[in-house]
Amino acid sequence: MNFEIQELENNVIVFGTPDRLTMDVSDELKKLFKEHVEAGHIKIVVDLHKTNYMDSSGLGAIVSKIAATRSQNGDIRLASPRPTVSNLLELTHIDQIVQIFDSVDQAVKSYGT
Repeated sequence: MNFEIQELENNVIVFGTPDRLTMDVSDELKKLFKEHVEAGHIKIVVDLHKTNYMDSSGLGAIVSKIAATRSQNGDIRLASPRPTVSNLLELTHIDQIVQIFDSVDQAVKSYGT
């Protein structure tokens, strides 16, 4: 498995991403999102601190479940992006539709639980 998963007591799920979030692992991330959202885990934080490179498949995997989580009063939030990933999120305007935090703790606390 390429992803580290933490289930926190306040019903927030944290997905730790690998060094490269590309087409090679994007299907696995989509599957994880799908499984957790269907299980009712709708407060998700994607921890990007290890990710040095992300392509359009990685972006697509993250964006793919935003509507599903929000329709159930949840969300997907991003935490700790490295500069190259942060630049990509800005260039693609993902930063305008997804909340991005400097740390996982800040992202988790933003759910107010």
